[in-house]
Amino acid sequence: MGKKVEKLVDKLLMGSEKSEDYARNTLPSNRWELFWDIFKGSFGKLVLVNLLVLLFFIPLLLLIYVRSVLVSGYGSIYPFSQGFGVGYLAPISFQGMQESIKFTANAQIFLVMPIAMLIATVGLSGGAYVIRNVVWTEGVFVANDFWRGIKINFKQMAIVCMLYSLVFYITTLSASASRYNIAIGADNAWIFYVAEILSYIFLVFYTLMTLYMITSIVMYEMPLKNIIKNSFYFTVGFLPIAIFFAFISALPFVLFALFNGMPFLMLIAILIILLFGFSFFLLVWTNYSQWCYDKYLTPKIAGAKKNRGIYEKTKESGVSSAAMHHRAMVRTSLNSRPIKPITDEELTIAELPESFNREDLLKLKESKQNIIEDHERYVEEHKNDERYQKTEEELVKEQAEVERLKKIEKAKKTLKKYDKKK
Repeated sequence: MGKKVEKLVDKLLMGSEKSEDYARNTLPSNRWELFWDIFKGSFGKLVLVNLLVLLFFIPLLLLIYVRSVLVSGYGSIYPFSQGFGVGYLAPISFQGMQESIKFTANAQIFLVMPIAMLIATVGLSGGAYVIRNVVWTEGVFVANDFWRGIKINFKQMAIVCMLYSLVFYITTLSASASRYNIAIGADNAWIFYVAEILSYIFLVFYTLMTLYMITSIVMYEMPLKNIIKNSFYFTVGFLPIAIFFAFISALPFVLFALFNGMPFLMLIAILIILLFGFSFFLLVWTNYSQWCYDKYLTPKIAGAKKNRGIYEKTKESGVSSAAMHHRAMVRTSLNSRPIKPITDEELTIAELPESFNREDLLKLKESKQNIIEDHERYVEEHKNDERYQKTEEELVKEQAEVERLKKIEKAKKTLKKYDKKK
């Protein structure tokens, strides 16, 4: 009774890791399951990665904050349309002044964006590499892998980020200039509307391309020109899906923007960003982009492994593809009959003392016999389990082998008769 209670407590505390099916059944079978499995099981690592990435993103975040303060400061200085003096409006027109202030702020602040972006690239290189290893379900040592990722990926990642900062600067100024011309009532205003819309569309498109580039850099070893070309194709081919997952990835930052002006909710959003905002972004996008690459890119790269981190199941029977492959293997004495997993601590081989007698030898022989009998009982109980039955493919091969042997015997008999006639 005591041993049964002990085993029950051990199972409750340790789970079913000793079961022969435990590892197979607990592996995620698709990307959604993999995401939740990582988010629940590796939350501490996600927090640590987030803090490391956040450390290098501080200059960029400060730059965005300074730009916001600058625009707000100018907005409080200029009266625009409010009353001026004692109930009188301003004698001069402030039409387009607000747009002019934003254009000036963008031109000045985002001019130094490449420097802040270069520093952020350090954190992005390490963080993306660690998240890649997490998605691939490899052994992860956060600090070690983070610095290794910087060493391996920083060069290509820096070029990608510098290009993005240039595109961001040009498109932002283009949109701001278009908005200013619309505000002052310039002729042919529709041209500026079109220019503003195209600027934002191109920025969104290139942002998605950059996200694909980031994950491609940490996943594959290939020239940068190939990475840019592949990222363009994936952005075009998966545009609606990419926009959806980019939005989901940026959800912590979207909440921060939505809760602007609501102190309590804004504080919650800030805490979320500080805890796992950046690592959540990298996790969602890396998991999604790996799904894209597995469909079209991975099969074309020699040596690249497909479906890393997941355990696929066939749609028809629900049996895992790896299990089907295992059952389809050539059967030997080890995989054609049940083998009891090592789970019973009470069945142990008796140890011989340094000076032993006949009674000790009998105990040793008896303990071995108990293990053999226990295994035979397990084999008898499970010999009809589906996993140990021959597959249709094996039955067909077995039947074909029987037919082949029959033909050989028949041919031998025919040859003997022919020799006797001679």
